[in-house]
Amino acid sequence: MRALALNFTSTHQTENPRGFSEVGEDKQLLIAIVVARFFILSYKIYLYSLLRISSSPADMF
Repeated sequence: MRALALNFTSTHQTENPRGFSEVGEDKQLLIAIVVARFFILSYKIYLYSLLRISSSPADMF
C-alpha cells in the first residue's frame, strides 16, 4: 500500500497543479515595486486634491 501511495505522489504534479508559469524572485520584486509605486502615487494625488479643495480662494474670505 505504501508503494502505491509513493507512486501516486510521484506521478501527480503538486507544486504547480493548474499549469501557471512560475514567477522568479526578480520578477516578483519588480511587480511589488510597481504596485507599491502605483499606490504611493495614487495616495499623493488624493492628498494633493484634498489640499487644493481645502485651500480654494473662496474659503479665504
